[in-house]
Amino acid sequence: MAFLLAAFVGPGQVSPDLANNALPLYLARPFSRAEYVLGKMSVLLILMSAMTWIPGLLLFALQAYLEGGGWIVHNIGIASALFLGSWIWILLISLLALALSAWVKWKPMAGALLFGVFFVAAGFAGVINAILRTRWGHLMNISHLIGSVWVSLFEQPMHRGSGAVFFRVARAEEIPIWCCWLALLAICGLCLHLLGRKIRGAEVVR
Repeated sequence: MAFLLAAFVGPGQVSPDLANNALPLYLARPFSRAEYVLGKMSVLLILMSAMTWIPGLLLFALQAYLEGGGWIVHNIGIASALFLGSWIWILLISLLALALSAWVKWKPMAGALLFGVFFVAAGFAGVINAILRTRWGHLMNISHLIGSVWVSLFEQPMHRGSGAVFFRVARAEEIPIWCCWLALLAICGLCLHLLGRKIRGAEVVR
């Protein structure tokens, strides 16, 4: 649901300002490009928080109330994993949605590209793994990266073959968790770079 929300709301955050040349007016005010991006991203952060970690922690609090204080001590890792995993997911798809919105001014196309980044890249990763008989193609599969990180947060030891419903990781196809973290950080860094290239107070024409 958070992904569908980002695909629907995200493309409309930056593209109208670029299409109507409104960025010089915004950035002429006393706030920076980083504050502009955070302001646009806050819309997605608030909406997706309301459907991910907030109801999850409320459910955890209800279970803790029904079970008693001892249950919290033994299961506090569930709450921390839920909070951290949700924020990883929220930040990733928020940055992807804003970067695509900045580079693709037509909102329906930007939303479609967000689906393409996940599903087309996952298919391409599967083709690489099948042809080269490797598992490193999963570095291009964002769902696999998120699934590996999520299951590593929730399971000790990491039986990543179980996974979540939408982020299932097949056994014998795991890649090291540190590689998954680096790949996710690289994707977020690339999105920030793309946003920095587009969000400027003036356009330089060569």
